[in-house]
Amino acid sequence: MTNHSLYEALGGKEGIAAVVNEFYDRMITDESVSHYFLDTDTDALRDHQITYFISHVLGGPKEYKGSTLRHAHKGLHITFEAYETAIRHMNGALRKYNVPIDIRVTIEAFLRSVKPHIIEK
Repeated sequence: MTNHSLYEALGGKEGIAAVVNEFYDRMITDESVSHYFLDTDTDALRDHQITYFISHVLGGPKEYKGSTLRHAHKGLHITFEAYETAIRHMNGALRKYNVPIDIRVTIEAFLRSVKPHIIEK
């Protein structure tokens, strides 16, 4: 499946926004990871993540021009366990919106591929 068809299969910007918002709702209410979002403008973070998923990960119509993953997450001290929690919450959000398993697997593979750029060992 091409990135462009991933974008379409998830319902374009609206479908991706629903998944991303559900993901952040889950993360912010999970006591094991909610501390990462203290003093964070979560509305701006959601908007940024929607653009990132649309433009970079899923092949949407916009070009991503934000910071690198390593730079954006520097100093947050994200652990292996916290990242695994994020992957679990993303999968839950995708399942809530009945995203087919092949797309969920593709998104999880991407998240795992960038993990070394986000966690701090």
